Amino acid sequence: MTNNQTLEGILHLFSETGTEGGFWAFQDSNYISQDNKSWSYDGLHILKDGDQLTIYNPQNNQEIWSGNIDLIPYKPFKETAGQFWIHADQKNIERETWAEYFFKEYKAKLIKKN
Repeated sequence: MTNNQTLEGILHLFSETGTEGGFWAFQDSNYISQDNKSWSYDGLHILKDGDQLTIYNPQNNQEIWSGNIDLIPYKPFKETAGQFWIHADQKNIERETWAEYFFKEYKAKLIKKN
């Protein structure tokens, strides 16, 4: 990926066997099938400190949050969002609000930290 490349895609909580909880993640739309039934690991980006993220309201496509990822990490099996174990919270935003963006797969743009 070239420096400062802006990716377009959707947010989700990534979890699979062995992750011991969920990670806040972004799926590049270039790696989602047209029927939205399959996603490639090639488009998976686990959010990390310093990544720049912009989130859009699904009703009107207006920006509802934008900033740098700055996570508060947790040990496995210590914190939950909804009924899911999570590995981190984003600083300065309520967990329930942040989690909704990911559980409802809001559209977003991502610039990965180099």
